[in-house]
Amino acid sequence: MKNYSIAIFGSSLREDFDKYSDRDLLVVASDFETLEKLKTVYSKDDWSISYYTYSKLKYISDNGSLFIKHLQNESKIIIDNQNRLHNILNEFNPKNNYNEDIQDCENYFDILKVVPKTNLGLAWFCDSLYVGLRNYLVFKNAENGIFEFSFMSLLNRLKNQGIIKQPDVQLLKELRIVKRNYREDIFDELPSLNFVQKIIQIAKTIGILKTVRIVDSLTFQNIIDKSILRKEFNPYQRLRLVEAFYCSQDLNIPELKKIISNPQFYSSKMKDNDYTMNLLSKIKKHHTTTCLKLRSDY
Repeated sequence: MKNYSIAIFGSSLREDFDKYSDRDLLVVASDFETLEKLKTVYSKDDWSISYYTYSKLKYISDNGSLFIKHLQNESKIIIDNQNRLHNILNEFNPKNNYNEDIQDCENYFDILKVVPKTNLGLAWFCDSLYVGLRNYLVFKNAENGIFEFSFMSLLNRLKNQGIIKQPDVQLLKELRIVKRNYREDIFDELPSLNFVQKIIQIAKTIGILKTVRIVDSLTFQNIIDKSILRKEFNPYQRLRLVEAFYCSQDLNIPELKKIISNPQFYSSKMKDNDYTMNLLSKIKKHHTTTCLKLRSDY
């Protein structure tokens, strides 16, 4: 008997699914060894995988995580012989309020106050903004008893509330395209500076950003060097800042890209100051080596 659970969830089950949507798969097992094996198998089929132990999924369910509500609303269980996943979903109850979660979402946007002015840096900004905006709107709606997870539906609610207009919806919709291109290394379709500046103005209108500085690579790196440990960034914020540091330079380091592209596994490691600074040091070392090689070629 299979001692794990598999479920498809999210946009692949909605009518608005398109080529820019993620193909989300939930994998749940009793131990990390099984999770790693399953992740390896299903990753080959181009799934975007979220993986949890049963105990972890039960813990976040007991704490009112809206991820469980998302699974309740938009999932199709494929394998669950002992009904363990089914039972966790059925026992879920939302929180009485999501004020703390909304505050966490607002704090998340602190990482977007400074953006590196490189092609990848601008794409990183758009990807990070998409993630933060979607989460923020999900929690804001949940506070009013509305459980909505489609990005387009969330944007249309903003428009219906008179906060943004239809042209703004169309621009924000393009964040999904930028996210896909950025994550799949489609470098000839990254966002322009003009596009990012328009997106920043919309974000200010919504109220999630106040000031954003777009700076050169060296200035950005100096700011991150000085602030990543000093400020109260959570582990996920730290990982995204290391990602931005990476994107501020023209590098291709598979080891670091693996860490950056697996935040669910690696973000917890960013609690360790030494681990965080070691990643930055590796990026700096590769950058120096690349610069020296380029100089020697001329």
